[in-house]
Amino acid sequence: MRRAKGKKGKARPENKPIFRYWVEVLELKTGSMATLPLTQITKIHIPRKKSDPQRPNDEILQLEDGSVKLEAKTLDDLAAQLRQRYSDGEYERRLHRERDREAEERWERGMNGLMRILAEAAVERILRETEP
Repeated sequence: MRRAKGKKGKARPENKPIFRYWVEVLELKTGSMATLPLTQITKIHIPRKKSDPQRPNDEILQLEDGSVKLEAKTLDDLAAQLRQRYSDGEYERRLHRERDREAEERWERGMNGLMRILAEAAVERILRETEP
């Protein structure tokens, strides 16, 4: 599999599968279940001035629980927060993951569209530079 390198030199496979994650919380007394979506976000620092140093990106797990958003740096931190919110004796918590083929298709369409835009811009630039 061909790999592309990003700005920071991280190798990333082009056909990397995309997964969807969520936590199911089951209330043991009533049997009611809540499905809480889990996402990973990257917070970036944009320096205000050219002389300001660039800070490293901050990767955070974010779990939406109604109007509350829980944030954690690791799954262990998130599990501890969920344990506080939903105690072991009263609730059962389960992390789920499944491949998100629709997201993969959207990503592929987006990348193909971007490549088409870049190719057209390159052709237009070459034609402008070669005109007498």
